[in-house]
Amino acid sequence: MILKLQKIETNSIENLKEQFLGFYLTPSLFKDNFFDIEQFEFDEINLDSLDFEKLQIHEKIPLGKRVERFFEFYILNSKRYDLMLKNIQIIKNKNTLGEIDFILFDNKNQEYLHVELIYKFYIYEDRFKKELQRYIGPNKDDSLIKKLDKLKTKQLPLLYKDEAKEYLKDIDFNNIKQKICFKANLFFSNKNYNNNIEPFNKNCKKGLSLKYSDFIEDINFKNLQYYVPHRFDWISNENIVKKWHSYKEIIDEIKQFIDLKKAPLLWIKDKNKINQYFILW
Repeated sequence: MILKLQKIETNSIENLKEQFLGFYLTPSLFKDNFFDIEQFEFDEINLDSLDFEKLQIHEKIPLGKRVERFFEFYILNSKRYDLMLKNIQIIKNKNTLGEIDFILFDNKNQEYLHVELIYKFYIYEDRFKKELQRYIGPNKDDSLIKKLDKLKTKQLPLLYKDEAKEYLKDIDFNNIKQKICFKANLFFSNKNYNNNIEPFNKNCKKGLSLKYSDFIEDINFKNLQYYVPHRFDWISNENIVKKWHSYKEIIDEIKQFIDLKKAPLLWIKDKNKINQYFILW
């Protein structure tokens, strides 16, 4: 589907820089350890010194794979960490058992790290009884509880399978820790936005969610300005916007998403204030 307002080159150096900065500055979902999983620690790097000419993505890859490139770019510019291995597929009898995202060496603590990288957008839906079940992907094909279960039962245990050790022969298994880099953007309805979201990081609150029917019925939206970022630019901010659009200009595009049961992200400008909304079908 080609949407008429999508005109920015998502792989331009300018946009990749904004996407990287959006990734780097996105808070971790957990303030401390959670489910007995340690959080990866980011050391500050000199952002002004980064050579974004070296961050190039020419092919079409999913947002998750794009984020892996950003994490790798961070590691390559970090004084603390060395990149040892990445994207190691563990195969047995021609069957893929899983993939290990990154093996690093932490020069500060003098130890190896197995890091699983997760970058997510979640909508808060209070129709579920348990709090952990309430964080759902915008297109309802993903959830926080499923991701945590997969981490605990499949992705992290993979490191210690005999088959994995065959691929990691140069790694000292007596000196390795597992950590997750779990960054997330959380969106809430107006009534739930001020909820206490412990044990999650309140700084992950990114914006609001609204049903399409409510969006088109609310006359207050008709006089505002809009931008519909490409999925790859969801992690960026309004610095990439060259031109804002009227409600009349964007409404047909929004309906295309809704008809396909896809939730678009809208950046909505009201005078000098910019809010982010997921519009839900």
